[in-house]
Amino acid sequence: MITKSILYKIYNKSVHCTFSITIVYLKMLKKGLSIILLANLIISEAETWYTNPIDYAISRITKRTTFREPISFTPFDIKMGIFNYGGSDYWDQGFGANKLGISPILLDSSNYEYNGLMNDNSRQCYLMEIDFLKYNLPNYVYKQNYIDVQFGLGYKIMGLVNNPGISLPSNFITGSDADPTGSHGGSYRYRPSIRDYNMNTTINWQFYDFLLAYVYHSIGLSNLSVYQSEGGDKYLKGNGVGESFGLGLKGIFDSRYDRKNYRVTYGLEAKWISMVAHNLKDPNKISPISGFDMRGVGWNVNFGIIFGGQRSVGDLGYQSMIKDDFITAIGEFQEFLDNNPRHIKRIKAQKMLEFCKKQKPYQEFQNGLNAVDSYNLNQAARWYEAALTTANEDLSFEIIVKQKELATILLDSAQNYLDEIGFNNAEKLIRKAKAITPKIVYKADEYLSDLYMIKADLFYQVKNYEAALKNYEKSYFYNEKIQSDYINKIRQVTNSIIDQANDATNRGDILFALSSLNQLITLRPELEQDLDFGLEALKVKLEDLSDSKTQAHIQDYIESEKNRAKKRVFNQVEIGMNKDEVFDLMGPPAFIENKYTNDQVVELWFYFDEIEEKYINFYFENSLIIRVD
Repeated sequence: MITKSILYKIYNKSVHCTFSITIVYLKMLKKGLSIILLANLIISEAETWYTNPIDYAISRITKRTTFREPISFTPFDIKMGIFNYGGSDYWDQGFGANKLGISPILLDSSNYEYNGLMNDNSRQCYLMEIDFLKYNLPNYVYKQNYIDVQFGLGYKIMGLVNNPGISLPSNFITGSDADPTGSHGGSYRYRPSIRDYNMNTTINWQFYDFLLAYVYHSIGLSNLSVYQSEGGDKYLKGNGVGESFGLGLKGIFDSRYDRKNYRVTYGLEAKWISMVAHNLKDPNKISPISGFDMRGVGWNVNFGIIFGGQRSVGDLGYQSMIKDDFITAIGEFQEFLDNNPRHIKRIKAQKMLEFCKKQKPYQEFQNGLNAVDSYNLNQAARWYEAALTTANEDLSFEIIVKQKELATILLDSAQNYLDEIGFNNAEKLIRKAKAITPKIVYKADEYLSDLYMIKADLFYQVKNYEAALKNYEKSYFYNEKIQSDYINKIRQVTNSIIDQANDATNRGDILFALSSLNQLITLRPELEQDLDFGLEALKVKLEDLSDSKTQAHIQDYIESEKNRAKKRVFNQVEIGMNKDEVFDLMGPPAFIENKYTNDQVVELWFYFDEIEEKYINFYFENSLIIRVD
């Protein structure tokens, strides 16, 4: 039971206001937390999307782009590199080898071999390439994000690195009457140069949010020149078919400009190149070379811009789900589904959303337990309540048990720390406990009944009978089992008021006696008939008093009421009120003057306080009260 002695500290406002509920939680939990921590309950197992730590790591690392946006457009992709080449059998020896088997030079019937390309430097070429306007066309027909298939256009330049080229044997520049040696621009040398115009296809697989692998293919028309003079003139030209294959890896980086939605790529590509041209044009009949059949292998670095490929809000939801943050994941998955009504992985996202909804009450329940560990009981109560709305039967039972334990701790703290937190905070704790679970409503009502009973006793002791009666009634409202005590308390207050009236009558203070009985009738109307005789007797005595004495009493009473009313009016004036509001409330001031203070001129209104017998000053600035003294 709550002891009456505690209430004296409740009534002392200076003690009452210095304690917060948070401090009480802290002190209370040091003693009461063991109730929760030592509870021997079978906790329902919450599920996770992953099955083991390895699966968790794989899901966190390699499945970050499950719901990514497709790569929709590549404005350009620039590539630069080198490659070595040989003849039609060059690819057969594997990547990285550079032995020459079949020569890439095709000779006419008058010649059967040329040994000028045995040196590696004679077969090393540069590559400069640009792919542009690459669109993910299949995505317009069938939306999916497993791979991105892009079609675009391309242009590349290839040529021998060695400059000015490889010297040719004399029989390869036999000459003619028009230009016997190519001496117009200097001697011709072997320095093939290729211009390739192509259509290309790229298949991207973005397995990480900032990393993608791709397969590349291009095919198109190639312009070839085999000879080049020292002056730059080209000869022995022809057209053929160029084709290339590539395997590459690209890093994807966000644009450095926040408002740009494109992304930048840097990558490395392994390249297989072929070019076949027959019937080279030799108008001067100076060369036995009739064609060019080249296969090359090399490397290039590339730089480009892409649109798309970002992680979607669905990927954020997936990562939240993997981290067991089902509450956050639900919102993210729902947003993804709302924004992507035709996404190929919509069913998968819906399945994950349902899983998260199923696990949400377990997370909320665990959050509640964590909040209790952190002494945040308000938060714990909110988490328990949220979890209970969607929990299954087993989990609901556990939640209800924890709610009851939490509510019990609050009730006990309201009782045990009442002298530290005061009545108002104790009442808040009890009502908070009552709101947590209906399982302790009866016990909470008993605590409230005890609190109101103590408060009523305090008001009775200081002879505030009206407040005492109200709190006795509240005490009885919350616990009707105290009916006998309630009736005795009401009688006690009634008798005290009657005794007060009798004492006033004996002192000749008939008006005070009448006021006391009228107060009692107001508080307890059912006693009006019983008190009617006493009221009539007091009225007769009042009539018997001399008119002067009666008038004096009446005048004193009226003046007292006027002063009390005026004091209440003074107390209603607040900082920030304007002149009209003050005038309507107080009437005209005794006098007004202007005063220079704090480098400003303020207007002072003076009102005389007849109770304190002094002037009260109201300071106005811009027609608003800024100070009262």
